[in-house]
Amino acid sequence: MATAFLFANGCAPTYPKETLPEAVKEICKSEYNMNVEVTVEGNTIGIYYPMTGLLDVNLGISEQAWDTISNLLLIASRIVLSTDADIKFYCLVTQDARLPELQVVIIKYVDDVKRSLYTDISRDETFKRTLFSINLTPQAKKERSIERIFDKLEVDPAARDKVLEEFFRSQPTKLSDIGYWRGKFYLKDITLEEFLAAQIVNRMKMDFRVNKDLAGLFNYEEAESVYVPQDSTGSFFVKFKIADQKQEDDGKNIRIKKIQEILRIANEVVYGYKFQKFDYLVLEDLLENAKLKITGSNVYNYAKEKSPIEKIVEAPAGYF
Repeated sequence: MATAFLFANGCAPTYPKETLPEAVKEICKSEYNMNVEVTVEGNTIGIYYPMTGLLDVNLGISEQAWDTISNLLLIASRIVLSTDADIKFYCLVTQDARLPELQVVIIKYVDDVKRSLYTDISRDETFKRTLFSINLTPQAKKERSIERIFDKLEVDPAARDKVLEEFFRSQPTKLSDIGYWRGKFYLKDITLEEFLAAQIVNRMKMDFRVNKDLAGLFNYEEAESVYVPQDSTGSFFVKFKIADQKQEDDGKNIRIKKIQEILRIANEVVYGYKFQKFDYLVLEDLLENAKLKITGSNVYNYAKEKSPIEKIVEAPAGYF
């Protein structure tokens, strides 16, 4: 890559790892007059910026806010591509100053940014590879529930803060816990495995809700996924609630169609990243109380081999 080439030829990095957070702050301030907070956890850099007018009346992101978010992502891309720090992911967290309990989180993989610049992946694929969520600030949810208990017990403020600090304020262990609350950035060192697990669910949500054919067959309710390491490999676990809207689709078992689509999405992700360090994809259909299992090789080679679902998916009797 260009940055590796420059460093190998003796050129100093534009943004040395020793001063990386300060560099991000300075650029945001000098170019856009934005005061940001920056933290680095392992191979992940996080940028936090509160803004007024983040959300519109429908609790969607306002047009002005999109411009600001685009500028922040552009700065982050420039910096991670011109530093000698081993940054693999960057994460942007922003909240509306009027409603910090609600946050926007965007996570990007640096290799995806490089591949996009070299047109190795399309704009559409680049978009799919970006994790984007609007959610309730995880730490806010946690502390508010504890504070209600404190109110009932009439615990004094000093004791409240001590208990919260000792037992309820810790760095996140999963992606969904990332956020910012009351002056503290809750960021974790993101791994490729958990990023891919989250991407599988992200694409499931997009495809089952946006694709008209799928939306006519299924009602997507929710899904979550994790990668569970074991020894030198691991497995992907995906739980989902996707209701069947009808029994058959053109004479075909609609449940086979649903698992086909989930498997197609999982294949897109792992094959797109050439990721084979997993033994199984385990699916849990929460509406049917059923667990299904597919070997890693069958998931990875699904698009190429096009094996029938009934032959490669281990499912309970009567599921299909």
